[in-house]
Amino acid sequence: MRIQIGVVGGGLVAQAMHLHYLAHMSDRFELVAVVDPSATVREALRRRYGLEAAYGDYRELLDGTKLDAVLISSPAQTHAEVTLAALDRGLHVFVEKPMCITLADADRIVEAQQRASRVVQVGYMKRFDRAWERMRDSLPDSAAQLRYVRVVVHDPEFGPYFGSDEIVRGADIPAEVLDEGRAQLRGQVKQAVGADSAAVVTAVEASFLGSLVHDVNLVHGLLDVLGEPLPGDVIDGDWWNDGLAVSGSVRLANGARWDSAWIQLLDIYEYREVVSFLFAKELHTLTFPSPWLKQYPTVYEISRARDVARAAEVFESYEESFARELAHFHDCIEGRAECRTPPEQARVDIDVLTRMFLKAPPRG
Repeated sequence: MRIQIGVVGGGLVAQAMHLHYLAHMSDRFELVAVVDPSATVREALRRRYGLEAAYGDYRELLDGTKLDAVLISSPAQTHAEVTLAALDRGLHVFVEKPMCITLADADRIVEAQQRASRVVQVGYMKRFDRAWERMRDSLPDSAAQLRYVRVVVHDPEFGPYFGSDEIVRGADIPAEVLDEGRAQLRGQVKQAVGADSAAVVTAVEASFLGSLVHDVNLVHGLLDVLGEPLPGDVIDGDWWNDGLAVSGSVRLANGARWDSAWIQLLDIYEYREVVSFLFAKELHTLTFPSPWLKQYPTVYEISRARDVARAAEVFESYEESFARELAHFHDCIEGRAECRTPPEQARVDIDVLTRMFLKAPPRG
């Protein structure tokens, strides 16, 4: 069955990943239309993919096009509104992370999804990385001997990976749309954490919910396999450098500590993301490449002692997690799979990340 799908938001992740894979998975999806407030962007994408329509507002898409599903990759502050509207129309939804900004909106999405009996899949592509799957399947049977979890990411964002003409950008977004979006974002961040300065908005929306959320979600998936109750007890959090560096810590039920940090380093052209699970007798490590690099492997390594020496097992796969998550979305719609990244899971992630922010020392 081909799923008729429209894409809301024609920015970086849509152009670099989602539209590309939807178009190449033509046996599964019929890419019908795109929505973007920039006429330059939407018309360029309409021509590039031979789409029947391109709209400036998601309501035009829902009113004017026959669809089975929508993929939402618009700014984070719009995710809840568009998701709820799509569910109200009986559509399946793939929504990029973060699913939303506030816990209240997360609860609304969970309730609406259950009421509509439609698939809502959150865009956590790392949960579809084959190296992550291999680690999930290779962990010990319980967390009894888990001693520590560490996640460190330093990120140059997209600068090193795209030429100036590879991503279509438009300077023609109406001023009222930009102003409304900024106000909407500030309002949601203030509802979530009680403040809305520029640095707070950056820390909450871009860094905790926009970036560290990936690692929180993938760690949650591994802890769940170990039988650790979620969420854990958030014991620390911090942010600095105008919100472009963040960290948080969780005390697990088994007594172990989990520390995570995400640091934006635009002037170092290197992306590095290392996730380590330290057990009493073995070390499990995932090392991720930049998500913008296609067919670059995530490396999974298990290290143990054997014969008075270190013995390591390494697994790499070149399959693309962005493609695999869309194939999973299709399988969920057809009833062949249970959604791996549902809204209930995303709510737990948002809860933990919000509490990490709130643990930070007060800023004057």
